[in-house]
Amino acid sequence: MLKLDIGQLIDERFILFDEQIRTKEELFTQASVLFESSGVISNIKKYKKDLFRREKQTSTGIEDHFGIPHAKSKAVLRPAIAFVKSSPITDYQAIDGTAVTYSFVIAVPEKSTDDHLIILSNLARLLMHEGFRNAVKKAKDASDIINNIQSNQSEKREPV
Repeated sequence: MLKLDIGQLIDERFILFDEQIRTKEELFTQASVLFESSGVISNIKKYKKDLFRREKQTSTGIEDHFGIPHAKSKAVLRPAIAFVKSSPITDYQAIDGTAVTYSFVIAVPEKSTDDHLIILSNLARLLMHEGFRNAVKKAKDASDIINNIQSNQSEKREPV
């Protein structure tokens, strides 16, 4: 199976701490703006539409206030991950009933079949660990998020 280093798909330009975000619409808009301003996507409206279409299938809220909204889209030029810390989003519930506050938003080109699943799987595996989730919750800035992902991903790698 192909290995993707999710730590290389996120950088400081894709990280936002904004407690003014209170709805799923605002979350998807802000993540799309981050991606568009960095050349990850070519069309905000199309990418947002694809995020909402995916969300209609089943909620991407996982647990403990975390969500992993994701979409494969023609608007995506290259794979990337954004992180957004918002206010609790009342119209975006995790499966345990908590309002999503911490979102890792995944953008993948439409034709990237395996990459999408690998990125999602690797990120979900990190989020299964309470220590990782707690470190994300305590993060104060972009470097805290990036360092947490990179250190935890390297600890969880299987030997080659």
